[in-house]
Amino acid sequence: MKKGIVVLVLMSVFGGFSSLAQHLKVAHINYLSIVDSLPSKKRADKDIEVFLKDGEKMLADMQAEYQKSLDIYLATADSLSPIIKELKEKQLMEQQQIIQIKSESLQTDLQILNERAYKPIEDKLKKAIAVVAAKYEVTYVLEESNLMYVGTGLDLTGEVRLEMMKTEAP
Repeated sequence: MKKGIVVLVLMSVFGGFSSLAQHLKVAHINYLSIVDSLPSKKRADKDIEVFLKDGEKMLADMQAEYQKSLDIYLATADSLSPIIKELKEKQLMEQQQIIQIKSESLQTDLQILNERAYKPIEDKLKKAIAVVAAKYEVTYVLEESNLMYVGTGLDLTGEVRLEMMKTEAP
């Protein structure tokens, strides 16, 4: 009797899963293929590249100025009075701290710039995926680079890319 109940429960559970599985429809997209083709992504990449180059140049200039001050100090340190020597060392430490603070500030600004540049693209992508998934009555859309195997399943990359292009400014 117990075996019959267990078998009946297992059949209903697995039957429920197979019924659920029949209603699930899975598709995939290639994220990079979609996003890399967008003009807004290319503009964001260019803005970030300009920001990075400017920041690197500014830090390099500050570091060169610090090195110049350090070289002058080292060349003249023996001839300086103890008070002047202490003041020069303090100036060098302050200069080094300013470089460190500026470097940290640039990192924070870069994170903010990344978020502001790429978040709208991500939001538009999610909307485009939702539109195309609804059209094909898809339950799940997976990113194909995270999959171990992609066979001949439903690939929505092209249609999602077209949907994204509709939101792009000319």
